[in-house]
Amino acid sequence: MEALLAIAKYGSFHAAACRMHVTQPTISMRVRELESTLGTRLFMRAGRGVTLTPSGMLAVRYAEQALGLLEELETRLGGKAPLNGTLRLGSSEMIAMTSLPEIVRQLEGRYPGLQIDITVANSFTLHDLLATGKLDISLLTHPDTSRLVRLVPIALAEVGWLGSEKRLSADTTFSPARLAGQSLLSVPPPSPLHEMLVEWCLKENAPPPMLNTCSSLSIIAGLVRAGIAVSLLPVCVLADEIERGSVIRYQQRRAFDPLRICAAFPRTASGSDLNCVVEIATDVLSRHRNFSAISSR
Repeated sequence: MEALLAIAKYGSFHAAACRMHVTQPTISMRVRELESTLGTRLFMRAGRGVTLTPSGMLAVRYAEQALGLLEELETRLGGKAPLNGTLRLGSSEMIAMTSLPEIVRQLEGRYPGLQIDITVANSFTLHDLLATGKLDISLLTHPDTSRLVRLVPIALAEVGWLGSEKRLSADTTFSPARLAGQSLLSVPPPSPLHEMLVEWCLKENAPPPMLNTCSSLSIIAGLVRAGIAVSLLPVCVLADEIERGSVIRYQQRRAFDPLRICAAFPRTASGSDLNCVVEIATDVLSRHRNFSAISSR
């Protein structure tokens, strides 16, 4: 495949042989073997050079993809830093809504040739993708340790009941009993927010309230912003609206513990570049007015 791409690029067997530091008969033999395997001609003579047949043009596209995948495989299994090629970055929706643009900007500034493939999902899904090797690193909220995934706590995010006076007055104090009969919106299980809600109710010796659900945190935030719903949310996703007074953070008889934000990556991963991602994310969150440092609690 390397011979095929070299000939296609330089226009002749001789030029390809010089570039690959082999003899021209070696290049010719490699092409014959490839043509025999594929059962088709890849090149036609054109004066002193050659041109690709239609089959050859198709073979070039597949060869480029195949060699690219082999290079990526060598990078991942050969101990090389993943930031030399593609970084498969996962992000919870909360991080995506508040801090991901600045994290990506700094990554691109530090690694100009880096390709970043971003997956936004809830933290439980991101954890599973990490455990099965489908992501390199994720920024997520996770309360537990894992045998397959290493978690590095980097920040805390406050959580509260948010809504507007269109739904409930600002002096409402929230408790599980007070929620009865209210139209509440939550992310569905499994999710850290849903687990927090259930645990909060259990501590108050009350059953979890009836909930409407939506899988998108940003949509829930939009519905709260519009005065349509009341929801348990990270305060950071509607911090500007709370400051302006268009969204209310209701008082609670029992406050929630803050969400613990972690950088997570497979325990088998190694290399200083992943540590750089952690450092960048920690720095961005530490300077964000709606997150607090782990050490401060």
